Amino acid sequence: MKFILLFLSLFLLLVSTHSGQSFDEAMDLYNNEQYAEAAELFSGLSDEQSFLFAGKSYLALSEFSLALPFLQSAAQSTQETLRHEAEYSLALTHFGLKNYDKSLHYLYNIAQNSRGTLRADARNFYGQVLDFLTAKQRFDLLYRIESQAIRYDLVNRSRSFLDPAVYRHMVSELVKMTANSSEKSRIERELLTSVTLQPVRFRYPSAPPGTVYNIGVILPTFDEDDPDFTISRNLYFGMLLAADDFNSRNTEKKVNLIFRNSAEHPDTTAAVFKELVFSKGVSALVGPLFSEPAIRLAELAEEYRIPMLAPLANADDLNRGYNYTFQLNPTLETHGRQMARFAVQQLRLNRIAIFLEQGMAGRVSAMAFQREAERLGANITYFIEDNFAPIGYDLSEYTQLFTRDAALIDSLNITPSQAIYAPFSGQASQTMMNLLLNDLEAMGSNLVIMGTEEWQNFTLTEYQQNFFEVYYSQSFSDIADRSAQNFFRQDYETRFGRMPDRFSKIGFDTGNYLFRNFEIAGNPEYLSRAMRTDTQYNGLIVRIRFDGERMNQYLNINGLSNRAKERLGIE
Repeated sequence: MKFILLFLSLFLLLVSTHSGQSFDEAMDLYNNEQYAEAAELFSGLSDEQSFLFAGKSYLALSEFSLALPFLQSAAQSTQETLRHEAEYSLALTHFGLKNYDKSLHYLYNIAQNSRGTLRADARNFYGQVLDFLTAKQRFDLLYRIESQAIRYDLVNRSRSFLDPAVYRHMVSELVKMTANSSEKSRIERELLTSVTLQPVRFRYPSAPPGTVYNIGVILPTFDEDDPDFTISRNLYFGMLLAADDFNSRNTEKKVNLIFRNSAEHPDTTAAVFKELVFSKGVSALVGPLFSEPAIRLAELAEEYRIPMLAPLANADDLNRGYNYTFQLNPTLETHGRQMARFAVQQLRLNRIAIFLEQGMAGRVSAMAFQREAERLGANITYFIEDNFAPIGYDLSEYTQLFTRDAALIDSLNITPSQAIYAPFSGQASQTMMNLLLNDLEAMGSNLVIMGTEEWQNFTLTEYQQNFFEVYYSQSFSDIADRSAQNFFRQDYETRFGRMPDRFSKIGFDTGNYLFRNFEIAGNPEYLSRAMRTDTQYNGLIVRIRFDGERMNQYLNINGLSNRAKERLGIE
């Protein structure tokens, strides 16, 4: 028996010593901001202090759901200081989970019952949370909060953020929830009659210090041998670099990117979306790449009111009817509309023909061009659309309409044109570009030629470079100065050990634009509003301007030929 007791004593001493060493080791990791490693060690221990720091470690990682059970256990402590520290961390955790009623509950209790710095911090954060809320969130909380004192503070702090009529309604609702008649009178006296209510001009709230914006990045992963592998990887790397820059500039708020594989099936993508919304509390989403999953996510973004930023998708039907889907890549319709504005307003053209192949995507651009050009007062001389494959792409029957021969113009009753909008697309686009220009060149007809992005890959002859003015619209092109491009390249190489490509730059611009609007909006509920009304963003490779819409309205109009570049002032 003595041997057994001695063995147990030695065993308990070893366990206690090991536990103490583990806690000290975990604290070293925590103090060195190695929160993932610290959380793993703390969560393996069973004392109250370890529960507290396991929760704080997960909180530092923005893993709010994992932090909750540890902090709730620590909040049961009989040690007042430890309990209050756990409750304050719970307030931060619930704020991150957007459980603002629970966050306010903990903060109010700490402000009333604790002492010292923690009490002051709780009071400050309590006021900042009340000032952070949208009008809808204020009313939702009014009905959820159980404490009359917190409800009163909520309404009182709403005075500066709500229009007088809405504020009076909120006071009225608070009065209805109050049982005591003398208390009812006091509320009305203090919140209404003693203050002259002034119209409130809308302003975005400030995010409380420590705010973390969780952002889901839903992109497909591929085998490294797949040519599409680098697209997703480099988009994500670009966003990571933008997040690093944002977090290094901001000490009181952070962005946290959470990557998920969208796969290619819409149902799989939908499951990933819901996991990010419910488990991670994301405030915005970036992606995906493919149209079918993107349309499915647009439906979910609308249902859950989570803004979704699509960096590459340009389908015209992606976000029609969806208020929370934003496209950075201008749609085909936008290409046509903006080129029409360029043609009429800058080039001063008023007689323009449209030329395209039947059944191709370019028809969307062509129709938009026609509508906008006619709205601006221009005349569409011809709308040529046919299936050219059966005639071996012999365009001469149509290109004769652009002759400069006066006799032929009279005999065929031709309406002269100044320019051609040719949004060629599909496999035969390069062939059609070549045949169109060759026919025009043979006739000596140097009409202005305009098209969409497919034209940027067409090679003009030396003669055509100086004979024609050829323009094309482009979504992405290097627009930042050389020093900014070089700085990005060096930073990217240092961070990832590889050269950036255009998708790296698109990812960087996507991240920067999104983070900038989180700074403007403060509260993620205002993110959609901020993006719709934001001033123009000029990035490395893309300019972004929504002008109240959900599709980027900015396009680059580039010159393909020397004559066009000279007119645009491009060297």
